[in-house]
Amino acid sequence: MSKEMVEMGWEEVAIDSGDHVQRMVEMYKELDFDVYLEEVKPEDVGRCTDCYEASGEKLFRVYTRRKQEQDK
Repeated sequence: MSKEMVEMGWEEVAIDSGDHVQRMVEMYKELDFDVYLEEVKPEDVGRCTDCYEASGEKLFRVYTRRKQEQDK
């Protein structure tokens, strides 16, 4: 995560793919968060990604911040 994103209030909350990412986005938006997705390569994750690679799923870092933080 870049220094600028941290200064703007963004926090990494997950690395996932597929339907899991969509459910997280929906949940955080319902809780009044901004959500930002960043596609990542499996080799950049730093943990086992064999299942994701085998299924050909795209991996995303999920970042969130409370909406009121964007105005600071």
